[in-house]
Amino acid sequence: MNCQELLEQLGDYLDEEARQELCREIEEHLERCHDCRLVVDKTRKTIVLYQADQQIEVQGLMVASTRLSEALVRAYGEDTDRPTD
Repeated sequence: MNCQELLEQLGDYLDEEARQELCREIEEHLERCHDCRLVVDKTRKTIVLYQADQQIEVQGLMVASTRLSEALVRAYGEDTDRPTD
C-alpha cells in the first residue's frame, strides 16, 4: 500500500468499516510511513474534537428548550399544548 491508497481508504478505516485485510495493510503502512501516521493521528483528533463540540451543542439546545418550556408554563400556565380557539 502506498500513501495515496491509504488516503483513499482512510474514511472506511477510521469509521471501522474497512475489511480486516485492508486494516492490516493500512497498519503495516503506518508503521513505515511517518507522514501518514501524522495524517491519521490528526484526523482522529479532529473527529474527537468535532464529536465533543456536537455533544456540547446538543446539550445547549436541550437546556434552551427546557428553559423555553419553563418560561411558557410560567407565562401561560401548564396546558400550553392545547390549541387556542
